[in-house]
Amino acid sequence: MSGAVDIGVGIIGASPGRSWAAMSHIPALQALSGYRLRAVATGSAASAERAGTEFGVDGFDDPRALIEHPLVDLVVVAVKVTHHQQLVSQALAAGKMVFCEWPLGVDAYEAQSITDEAVRAGVPTVVGLQSRFTAGVRQAAELVRSGHLGRVVSTSIVGSGLAWRRVTDPSHAYIYDGRSGATTLTVPAAHALDALRFVLGETIRYTAAFGLSSPYVEVAGEAEALTVTAPDQIALTAELASGAVASVFYRGGSSRAANLRWEINGTDGDLLLTSPSGNGNIQIGDLALAAGHGTDTKIVEIELPSPTAEVVNVPPGPAVAVAELYAAFARDLRNGTQDAPTFVTALQLHRALAGIERGAHWTPPVEVRFTP
Repeated sequence: MSGAVDIGVGIIGASPGRSWAAMSHIPALQALSGYRLRAVATGSAASAERAGTEFGVDGFDDPRALIEHPLVDLVVVAVKVTHHQQLVSQALAAGKMVFCEWPLGVDAYEAQSITDEAVRAGVPTVVGLQSRFTAGVRQAAELVRSGHLGRVVSTSIVGSGLAWRRVTDPSHAYIYDGRSGATTLTVPAAHALDALRFVLGETIRYTAAFGLSSPYVEVAGEAEALTVTAPDQIALTAELASGAVASVFYRGGSSRAANLRWEINGTDGDLLLTSPSGNGNIQIGDLALAAGHGTDTKIVEIELPSPTAEVVNVPPGPAVAVAELYAAFARDLRNGTQDAPTFVTALQLHRALAGIERGAHWTPPVEVRFTP
């Protein structure tokens, strides 16, 4: 692809307001050169009209119309995970490139089917595993690979997913269902695991234990509570291929103590990643990095690199890491490289999660509805 050619983008799930696409994808694309937002699709005619007007593009309430749009080269699927397979399949059948949000599917079997279809279609794909493009994670990886820590011997991540609280709103009640594909394990813990693997290499021989903070969740405005069928206390241990050991603990909700702490310990140095704003989701990119080395007796915060030249005009916030991912995908198309994570990358992570789930000690409660 020529650097002078814009990639036409259509986003399925770009509802105006607080949707993930509106907060991250739209600002990223509006600031990036090389991309042009062409169309959006939402769940109703009214919201499609609002979205089209707000973003200045064609708005559809039927995703098939967006997929068939002649100016859309890249279809972005940013809806509930349970709809990913159908929409991705339609886009691939139309010969379009696809950006699918993580998780790729509701489980490893669905992810395998989606990936196989993409390989047969022979079109470029990208998945929303953007934690590796945050400045803190990139700098940590550089320090590890340069030998600044010596030999890495251990790492530990403790984080909060922020969602999965005791009370939720109707639009987020689905994340408490283990069949939704969007759980504490598959979203915040999986993004953290992807960042860990990017910085420190492949992980092997997982062990895991799951727990539940409350057997039910109250839904605002509804008289009945829902039984929670997805664990919200996730404890993982793993051995890395390098021989280092790792632990990852993620909880739903938040902590008064801290919502993110990631230590990396080596024979010659230590790193610490934290979130100054208290956001426990590594993929959002709000990270601070501190390091100590050699004869240092404590860690000191270090300055992170500025965003790459392509994304300097992206407003601060979650759009920055997403923009870096889009920029990497465009470079891959131009140069024949593979820096951006693809559906194959996603499948590898799904397989790791499947192994973790098989080995975890967890019996989901029987689903019931009752008044709390």
